[in-house]
Amino acid sequence: METKNKFIIHSQTLIIIMMVLSFFLIIQKISPMLYKTGLIILIVSAVSQMAFGNISPAARPGKAVKLIIMAYLIVGAVFGLGVVLAPFLVNIGR
Repeated sequence: METKNKFIIHSQTLIIIMMVLSFFLIIQKISPMLYKTGLIILIVSAVSQMAFGNISPAARPGKAVKLIIMAYLIVGAVFGLGVVLAPFLVNIGR
């Protein structure tokens, strides 16, 4: 019998709410600062959704946290690799 981890379920709900909020902040035309905040929230919530979306609701909380940390580390490594390789690739194109 599988028990559902409420942490994962509530986190996914919160992430979806954050995404909707970020869309409203991005489409508003009142303040550029709200636009920038919306973009940051969207990026964080999209990466979080990738991490939480791949975790089974039946996963134990300890295992879930380890998987989330691993997902963030993978995204950080890919981003860091892109930052390091970008100048090299630009020089190859010249």
